[in-house]
Parts: sequence; C-alpha cells; structure tokens
Amino acid sequence: MRKTGWLWALLMLLSGNAWAVEVGLVTALSGGVTLQEEKSAASELKPFVKLREGDRLTLQEKSRVQLVFFDGGRQETWQGAGAIEVGSISSKVVKGGVQAEVRTLPAILVKQLSKTPALDGSVKAGVIRMRSISSGGTLEAVEKDYADLRQNAEAGDRSPELYLLASYLELREFDKLEGVLKALREKNPGDSQIAALNALYSRAVSSAKTADKR
Repeated sequence: MRKTGWLWALLMLLSGNAWAVEVGLVTALSGGVTLQEEKSAASELKPFVKLREGDRLTLQEKSRVQLVFFDGGRQETWQGAGAIEVGSISSKVVKGGVQAEVRTLPAILVKQLSKTPALDGSVKAGVIRMRSISSGGTLEAVEKDYADLRQNAEAGDRSPELYLLASYLELREFDKLEGVLKALREKNPGDSQIAALNALYSRAVSSAKTADKR
C-alpha cells in the first residue's frame, strides 16, 4: 500500500500541474469570485470550471458559488465575503466569514457532472478523483433518471440539466443536447451562466463531431 502511494505521488510530481487531480466542478456562480491556482496569478472564476485540490476561491460580499465534489458527492454553496481552499472531498474557510450550505448529491448525478467538458470544449487534461461508479446507460435510462432528478430538485437548481447535457454528449445525441440548450436559453433570456453553458457545449459538440469523422 505504501509503495503504491509513493509511486502515485512520484507520477503526479513528474507529470506536473497538467495532471493535477480534478476534485470538483463549479455548478453555479454569481457576484465577484476569483480563482487562485497553484503557481498562477488570481483570475476571475468562470462557471462550470473543474477545480483541483489546493485551489483557493475568494468571494466578495454578496457573492455565491456552488461546488460539487466528485468523490462523495458533497455539494457546497458558499456565500458572503471571504476565501476558501478546495480540498479533495470538501473545502475549508481560510479567510473571512464566508459560510456554506451543504448537501450530498446522488452518485448517478455526480458521475455525469464529472464528465462536463472543459471550457475549450475538450476533455480537460487531468486525473478526476471519484469513487468507482458503474458507467454506461441507455437513452431511455438517462431520460428517466433526469426526470427523477428534476422532480426532486429545486426550480433554480440546474444540476439535473447538467446531468442531461453530459449524458447526451456521451451518447452522441447532439440534436437532443441542442434542444436542451435552446429550452434553457428561451426560459432564461440574458442569463450569463446559460450563455456560458451554451458556448461550452457548442464547442464540445463541434469537437465530438470532428472526432467522430476521423
């Protein structure tokens, strides 16, 4: 066990930051929030970014950020002014009085959230840390799971739609994926996060179609 852990640590060290472990995903964001990655200058946090262990998020007053951790399915919704540091399965406060509301998401939802494409439309280079969950599924099963997730979620919670988009992309159901994006745009005109989600998946679909032609 010790030998395996040592070899893993050595591999991570040699691979550098490109192979840093991705531990979670930003699923909702409002207000001013900055991201400080290891050995990088702070920058504005963008929605639907995957986070690595050790990342630091700084929130301004009236800011709100929602994170989901792939290992364990912990969802944290942080509000207020302060800073948090992202760990492997949870975050911790490192500055200010920022506070979190915590809940645990279903494993089937978390599995698909981990498959959200990177901002460039591709699979982000990095190791994703999460417990072993069976993969695969039919279109019928995905849509049934989505209906159950939506029924049990709050109206403003977009996690069920993130589940559906990632699943449609995986199944190469591009027309259905674009239909979901269109419905979100029509229901939320002018919403910057929906615009970001639309751009994210438009690039991902384009990349997937190109790859399928090779």
